Formats: sequence, C-alpha cells, structure tokens
Amino acid sequence: MYTKGSDNPSDFLSRHPCQETDNKHEMSAEQYVNFLTMHAVPKAMTIQEIQEATKHDKTLQLLTEIIRKQAWGSIKDLPTTGEDVSELNLFAKVRDELTINEQLGIILRGTRIIMPCSLRERAIRLAHEGHQGLAKTKQLIREKIWFPRIDKDVETLIRGCIPCQANGTANHPAPLKMTELPPKPWHTVHVDFCGPFPTGEYTLVVIDAYSRFPEVEIVKSTSATSTISKLERIFATHGLPNILKSDNGPPFQSNEFKQFMTENGIKHQRITPLWPKANSEAENFMKPMEKAIRAAHIEKKNWRKELYHFLLNYRATPHTTTKFAPAELLFNREINTKLPSKIINQNTKIDQQVRANDEKGKRNMKRNADKSANAKEVDIKVGDTVLVRQTKKNKWSTRFDPKPYCVTRVKGTMITATRPGHYITRNISFFKKVLQQEIQHNSEDASDEEDYSKLDNNLPDTNIEENNELAERRYPARDTRPINRYGQNIYNA
Repeated sequence: MYTKGSDNPSDFLSRHPCQETDNKHEMSAEQYVNFLTMHAVPKAMTIQEIQEATKHDKTLQLLTEIIRKQAWGSIKDLPTTGEDVSELNLFAKVRDELTINEQLGIILRGTRIIMPCSLRERAIRLAHEGHQGLAKTKQLIREKIWFPRIDKDVETLIRGCIPCQANGTANHPAPLKMTELPPKPWHTVHVDFCGPFPTGEYTLVVIDAYSRFPEVEIVKSTSATSTISKLERIFATHGLPNILKSDNGPPFQSNEFKQFMTENGIKHQRITPLWPKANSEAENFMKPMEKAIRAAHIEKKNWRKELYHFLLNYRATPHTTTKFAPAELLFNREINTKLPSKIINQNTKIDQQVRANDEKGKRNMKRNADKSANAKEVDIKVGDTVLVRQTKKNKWSTRFDPKPYCVTRVKGTMITATRPGHYITRNISFFKKVLQQEIQHNSEDASDEEDYSKLDNNLPDTNIEENNELAERRYPARDTRPINRYGQNIYNA
C-alpha cells in the first residue's frame, strides 16, 4: 500500500548507523588458530636432522662403535643401566645388514635409515599423514626407515589416532538384555505412538508386558493433554499399572505428564534415547498393525473399522512367546471371535507354563540375536574416554563424533557421558572406547548424583530425540504463505 513520504520517516537505526567494527581482536584470534594449525602438522624430515639426532643418541653411538669393531660379544658385558641393552640385542639380530655411512654419520639397515629415538614418533606421524590404515602406514614407513619395535610403535600411535577412530567401524553390538516377565497382568505397560497417517491422525498404542494385550486409540494430536485423556480411558477399563514405559517423545517429557504419573502412583520409565529396542513390546506391535491399516487402504475400506477387526483377532491369537492368547492371560478367559468355538473348562493355573514359555522364548531370542549380530560385551566404565556415534550429514561426516566424551554414569546398557558444555545419554552400542596414547585424566569420576541441569545434552528442542536415525515429525508442519496486497507482501511493507 502506498504511503506518503512525509508520513513514512526513516527509522532511528537507518539514520544512526553503527560505528565500524574493530577487527583487531578477530584478526589476532584467526592468526593464533592458523599458528596452531601449522605447527600441528609434522614437518618434513631432513638427513641433517637425522645426522644431528644420531650424534646425540647414546644407543646409536654405542652401536656405531660396536659395528666398527665388530664387538657384538661386548653387549652382554654392558651395565644394565644407561644405554638400552635390550635394544642393542635387537640390533644384534640383524648385525649382518647393518652398515655405517661414514660421510653422513648415520647407520643403515640395507638401504633403510636407522632412526634415532628422538625422531621415531615424528617419522611415524609423517608416514601416517593422510590417515592411511595400519597396513598401509607400516608398508610406507618400512620402505624408508627402520628401528627396533617399529611395528609395535606404529600400531600404538595409529590406534590412538582420534580421527582414525572416529572414521572407524562401529563396535560389536552389546548382547541383548532381556527383561523379566512382570509379576502379574497389567503390572507394566508399554506406550508409543504410530503415525502420522495421511489423514493427519496417529494411533496411541498401550500394550501389557505380561499378556501382550494391546489397546489402541486414534488421536489427532500427540500433545500431553490428548495423551493423558486417552490413557485415563484405558486405565479406567483395566486399572492403573505399576510401571509405564515410553520413549522420550515430547508428551512423555512434559510436566503435565509427569504430574499425571505422580497423581496416579505410576512409575514412569523412559527408555534410553535413540534406542527403540528398549521399548520393543510396543515397537514390535506396530508392524502387524501398520500392515492391517495399509491393507485396508488397498482394499478401499475404512481403516479405522478394519483396525478394530485386526485388534479382535490379534487379542484372540496365541502369542508366539507365551503361547497363550493376550485376552486369555489378561481376562483369564477366551474371547469370542467370528470363528465358532466350544465351551471348555478354563485352566486358571497357567502362570508357571506362561513363565516357562516366556523364559524359553526370550532365551532363544537372545541366543539367536547375539549370535547373528556377533554381540560382544563392551567394557565401558565411569571415567573412560569414548566417542559417540553421530548422524552422517554429508560425505565428510565421520561415523563417530571426533570430539571425545568422558563417561560419568553407567546404568546397565545406558551410558551418560559429558564433555565441556553438554552431556549425552545413549545405549552402550552408540559408544566407542578411545584407545589413547599416554594421555592421563586427572579429573575425578562424576558421581551418579551429578547435576546435568546446566549442561546442554546435544539434542533438539524436545531434549531427547525420538528415534535412532532422526525421527519423523509426530505432528504436521504448518505451511505458511505470504499475504499479498497490491502486489506487495504486507509483512514486508
């Protein structure tokens, strides 16, 4: 909309621009960073440096005299202190290959230079430039130089290289930790959302850990208020559970949901972030439920109605682990379906058989899963330095975050680690123990009561992400469009 110039004066800031920024401190900081970068890169090594280092290396000077006089038998007469007698014994094993370049004052093994002790680590770092693997680095360094225990020193340095560890393969997955069967039906329930569906709706799934009996509610919002409303209806039917397990979604982290749990005396257990396997009962139920909904869509049927048909049959079908129907375990009776059935005497003493079947099924599941995944116990304890697996954003992204964390809490397979400024909690499979070379940690181990309230947990606004690889949104995104009047965006007018 047109506005007369006299009625549209310039704002204060456009008439009073800020003074020019002094870049002196910014330049100093940039120069300091460049200085550190340049000095962190190993410099090329010259023959003159090797010559000078050889002159000051007592072991190599003694070796030079032994080679000239061929007095190899005198090594055993040397005192055990001072020169490295064990290293001279290693040189003695290759005595036939050792020669002295009198012009340069260096020792050779064949065509390879014997490296003085003071330059060995630098030589290994030069060979490891570009971060080739262990075998390639050994192959390169053996072409030019040699010294006793060269393979061991190369392995020690490369295995302690943080960039190489961050780009390395993941650890073997930890063995499955099976949960015990609850003492009674509806003692422990698992809660999770499924969706959104194309209609913008979700399904709230509540499943009993003992009987595997599912309750499903169709909701239009995943807010805490909507979730609590549906849970109240379910609990009014089956009673209040003792324990409720959920993921770390926004509704389950709200103060409103926390108050709801407290008022009803329910213990709320949230699973390890980015580890949906810990909520496996609810996650496993999602697969057949989603299949039934997709099948209804293909058949042009009302998916909400077909969902209830699916639930009827699912609740009446014996579970693969317990060998009993979920409804039979929860209600202690069989429920009628569209299939004919005869009246039989119900056996109420089936708890022992259920437990035996459950233990056998979980034992087989653990054995097969651990064998298939080649699972190994991971020895991570409080105080260890670890790397954390990160989401790959581009081709430069490493498998692990190269900035190490320090483990401050270990609770089963749930690990909490910190670094300056923030902390992170993940399953043990997300961590990789750092093999560091001659690095000492003087900081004391943090106790289980450590306060993380002032640290950033490196997660999105919901504090803890929903899934393992970046969860899908649980609510539809609002599509905002500019409002134009007379060809001009009114928000920019």
